[in-house]
Amino acid sequence: MKGRGLLSVSPAFLRVWMRNAQVFVALWKFNVFPSLAEPMLYIFIIGIGIGSYIKDIEGVPYIDFVAAGVLGSAAIMQATFECTYGSFFRMRIQNTFEGIISTPVSAGEVSLAEISWGATRGLFNSSLVIIVLLFLGVLQHWQVVFVPPLMFVAAFSFAAIAILVTSRIAQMEYFHFYFAGFVLPCQFMCGTFFPVSRFPEAIQLIAWVIPFTSLVDLTRSLMLDRMHGGMIIEAVWVLVSTLVVTELAVRSMHRRLVR
Repeated sequence: MKGRGLLSVSPAFLRVWMRNAQVFVALWKFNVFPSLAEPMLYIFIIGIGIGSYIKDIEGVPYIDFVAAGVLGSAAIMQATFECTYGSFFRMRIQNTFEGIISTPVSAGEVSLAEISWGATRGLFNSSLVIIVLLFLGVLQHWQVVFVPPLMFVAAFSFAAIAILVTSRIAQMEYFHFYFAGFVLPCQFMCGTFFPVSRFPEAIQLIAWVIPFTSLVDLTRSLMLDRMHGGMIIEAVWVLVSTLVVTELAVRSMHRRLVR
């Protein structure tokens, strides 16, 4: 029963999530401010700085356009760091996972807890960015209330991918390849800072296969009050791909921890 992925996971995973939350609260000064540095730089250097040279893009001020991408980047980057370096440290250096699975908590529950905690960190980070954007007057439509759930899904998706990668590497240095080969390209080619339509058609096809492109487009559509019929298809693709990669991540981490 314990090797069957998500179907074997019980609510016990919330205990592991709570353990991570308690550590975060105890060290909040060291966790909050460094993680906000990158999205703040994007807002002020790219959104406002470069935006002063760009009159508008797709009919809106550049900072209004780029805000959705900055939010998405804040969510996925924090979730990715948490579930790569953070999870690997807990798994291999501290041997925290080994100690937890020696209790009635299973390896699958540890995996889902790590993914959920990474998603929580991503949501927390993007929520702080939302507050900054509100002060800047960027968020003006009521649909923005649906943005935080989207940020949670974005963070959850990348946390699951990160756990899948973490479960398969032997040394922390291999994360450099993951960030350079997947995370950073996603961050820049998925409509974050400019429209995907500016790419050649072949690159556009690759970009739309990556669920983060749909997440950015959904977020931007809500923030700019530009609802369209394709949003339903995008939402389904995001949810299905997230479920699939989460299942793969839980199974892979189970094989890593239970030998």
